Amino acid sequence: MPLEDDLIASLTQQVQEEVIENYLHERRLIDLQLEELEEMARLTLKKARKAGKRFTRMGYLLIDDSFRNDWAEMVGIQLGSYWFDCLTREFQHDVRFIKVTALTNKGKFKKLFFEAYKRLVNRMDEYRSGYEEFRKECDAVNINIKQFHNNYDVLTIIRFLKSMDVCGLERKKILGENFSPEELMSIDKKLYFKPVQFESWKLPEPAKLPAPKYIEHRLDDLAQRIYQQYGNQIKGIIR
Repeated sequence: MPLEDDLIASLTQQVQEEVIENYLHERRLIDLQLEELEEMARLTLKKARKAGKRFTRMGYLLIDDSFRNDWAEMVGIQLGSYWFDCLTREFQHDVRFIKVTALTNKGKFKKLFFEAYKRLVNRMDEYRSGYEEFRKECDAVNINIKQFHNNYDVLTIIRFLKSMDVCGLERKKILGENFSPEELMSIDKKLYFKPVQFESWKLPEPAKLPAPKYIEHRLDDLAQRIYQQYGNQIKGIIR
């Protein structure tokens, strides 16, 4: 091979290696972002479950399905929704105890009922914040994925990889942990990042609960009705 051709081949190899190195570096960054999304989804779901436990506590204080339905209609919870299902689960007493003081058991129950709702609203606000932040992160990663595919032509990358000394690339640590030489045989199936589907994590949509101050009197009236019907049973709930 003439010296000029040898030099061109060497330069071509260097350029290809640099392209592949940059490509794989950016792939690793997106892989890390996808891993972070998985962790963020786990933490967001944990917040949903914490809010769900506060729904279950409200269901416990509402005593029966008739009052649960009245309360659900009051705060805008749809029958059959994730949150309504939480409302009707068996209460496990696995949330922080609410301590209240009043002169009478009825007064204690009303305070307990209202405070339980306030804490539910606070937990829902925390979940909504995490839910919206997670949605934004999904959108941001999708933008990065689109930009990544715009920056690198998949067919060109495949040609580069299949035409190069992959064992040599592996020794130079260009491939890193992304691909083994064997995997390059089916590289076209591995290069494309699918867009992130926010819905795939199946996070329940945050409930739009009215602020406690706007329904304080209605909650008080409902607590009154519950106590009138189940006063003796409620004495065992109040401590």
